[in-house]
Amino acid sequence: MRSNTSRGPGIIGKLVFSGFGLFFAVFGFQIAVKQEWGKLQETIAMQQWQQVPCTIVSSTAKDAGEDFQLMVSFRYEANGQTFIADRYGKYPHFTADSIIEVDQEQKKFPKGKVTHCHCNPANPTEAVLRRSSIKGANTSFLLTFIFPAFGLLFAILPWIGRRKKETEAKKEIKPAAAKKPLIAFGAVFALIGLAVSIPMFIIPLQKIAGAKSWDTIDATVVSSKVKSHDSDDGTTYSVYIAYRYKVDGVEYLGDKYTFMGGSSSGREGKTEIVRQYPEGHRFSVYVDPANPSESVINREFTSMMLLGLIPLVFSIVGIVIMVAAFRAKKAKLDNRQSQEQIVTLEGTSPVGKAVGLIIFTVIWNGVVFLIFKSDAPILFHIVFGFFGVVMILASIHAILTIFNPRPTVEITPGNIHPGTSVAMRWRMDGRTDRIGKLTISLQCLRITTETSGSGKNRSTRVVKTPLHETVLLETESQNEIAQGTLQFTVPEEQPPSEPGNDGGIRWQLLFHGDISRWPDLKEELPFTVYPEREV
Repeated sequence: MRSNTSRGPGIIGKLVFSGFGLFFAVFGFQIAVKQEWGKLQETIAMQQWQQVPCTIVSSTAKDAGEDFQLMVSFRYEANGQTFIADRYGKYPHFTADSIIEVDQEQKKFPKGKVTHCHCNPANPTEAVLRRSSIKGANTSFLLTFIFPAFGLLFAILPWIGRRKKETEAKKEIKPAAAKKPLIAFGAVFALIGLAVSIPMFIIPLQKIAGAKSWDTIDATVVSSKVKSHDSDDGTTYSVYIAYRYKVDGVEYLGDKYTFMGGSSSGREGKTEIVRQYPEGHRFSVYVDPANPSESVINREFTSMMLLGLIPLVFSIVGIVIMVAAFRAKKAKLDNRQSQEQIVTLEGTSPVGKAVGLIIFTVIWNGVVFLIFKSDAPILFHIVFGFFGVVMILASIHAILTIFNPRPTVEITPGNIHPGTSVAMRWRMDGRTDRIGKLTISLQCLRITTETSGSGKNRSTRVVKTPLHETVLLETESQNEIAQGTLQFTVPEEQPPSEPGNDGGIRWQLLFHGDISRWPDLKEELPFTVYPEREV
């Protein structure tokens, strides 16, 4: 008896997998060292700068194109000398994509205000109004290690728990334990979809309903423009209109056109909207009476909000996976076959596999396209591009298998037991003339899922043990390949079918067709062998 054990990838596969992981680790570590390490050192050094009194000389908000900037200059004294500096902090100016944020920051540093700044004792001409937080710099630096950490994990993973002593204890995974990863996977999908859809769809929808009772207040446009957002996929555009209004004598600044932000293609439509709100234009906005700082120009539902429904698809998929896992029961023998005199055997359609592979290939090569248009190192291009080509070739292979001839098989009787003589006939649909040689085999396989070790050394493997295999037909005759009949007997000494969530005994007919310069035909057609009836 020969045992065919699936132990995961071979040594070449492990080396490729580990090499890919090490590449991610080295590339990620390089980013952490070259980019974030220098910023962290600068922030640490800045903590030693002396705090000195200063006076705001000027404080001006500026429209910097796609963003807004606050430019502040301040006067301070150091070593008996007076200096004027204009560096805000980590960066020369305070920058934000909303004029509201700049306005709020400007109110903290109005002209003439006496406050504190931080002066470099080694170079008194250098000073900042706000120094970076050491905690924030440390967090940014540590986050960069996530990338290399995952790379190291993928590099080590193929080698963990693979070498086991033959005497090591083994135990089967229980069906209940097998459900847990599936439930967890579904829960993650559902939660991610829900978490994304809340700010993108649910909250805007609630605000639209609530805004029906908001007050109408006069406002004046202070800034209006079409913002462009460049990416490797192209340029998208968004409407930006900032305005001032007063409620009970208090002035507020708003910039919300609709309750849902974001950008999309099509500049012309956005330009037409912005043209209706030139700077200085007076119009009406809707203001929340309970919170006057909350306002919006257009409180109606827009087509852009439909995009917020997309994340809910993830939630639905996750819920379906969870429900399927919870409802999974211990498999039982299907008695329908035993009630049929003639049974038609069907294999698994290759379409599902091809579609799944194509979707993954499109996503992967979409990422490759973005990398090729970026300034990433050439080695990054090579590695991602190589796997992109591999995925394209695998997708082509899967697509070609869809056009292979497929057998339709009928067996009689349906009530099969060990020792039963079975008559079968088959018919090939498609271009059977492309098949050079057809082999039909009867197989009985024991399929078990086992785990060995414990803790970090725990590993899982699928063991396939052929209990019986008989070649029923081996022919190069085109007539026999296209259709034919034969008779076989299920061996009496072999066990009946034993379905189960964790494996069992599977009987099947294997059709293997050799096709020149094309993916071979390989069709597995399972059927049920029932236990002997007690006399």
